[in-house]
Amino acid sequence: LLRNNSTDLGEQGMWAMHNWIRQSLLANKSFDKFVRELITAQGSIYTTGPANYYRVHKDSSMLAEATAQLFLGVRIECAKCHHHPFEKYSQDDYYGLAAFFARTGTKNSEEFGLFGREQAVIVRDTGDVRSPRTNQVLQPRPLDGKTVDHPFDRRIPLADWLTDKHNEQFAKSVANRYVGY
Repeated sequence: LLRNNSTDLGEQGMWAMHNWIRQSLLANKSFDKFVRELITAQGSIYTTGPANYYRVHKDSSMLAEATAQLFLGVRIECAKCHHHPFEKYSQDDYYGLAAFFARTGTKNSEEFGLFGREQAVIVRDTGDVRSPRTNQVLQPRPLDGKTVDHPFDRRIPLADWLTDKHNEQFAKSVANRYVGY
């Protein structure tokens, strides 16, 4: 589900992610801590396994869609273009979730040599998401929640909300995945 493969991540990125997942399972890391580390990851894609989540899902829209589906069991792709009369989530919901990832990006790094093609996941000071309907900048907002921001990293309140013990969508999604397997 995390799309950890060498096609998307290259050999070094794939092994970094694999080793992080393996170590997390061996350490019996709680799933909420696992998700928190994944959502707030930054650093080298070769040495920080969860940073590869941002290499697979390259922009704020892809990250919002993957995060909602993986950890909430919700497919919000349709809300990117329109608010369907039978769907719960609107475009503002979609882009509010995407705003959490708008300041996350990658930069090239030469830590592993000029030809190593290493990248680092970074958090920028700027970057916003605009509503395609109104062209207004949308603030980060969890699904069914209120706007929230963070002075350094917008993903921190997202990780807090996602893994909160009162977030029933997260709990149901995790339980359904385990039961499904």
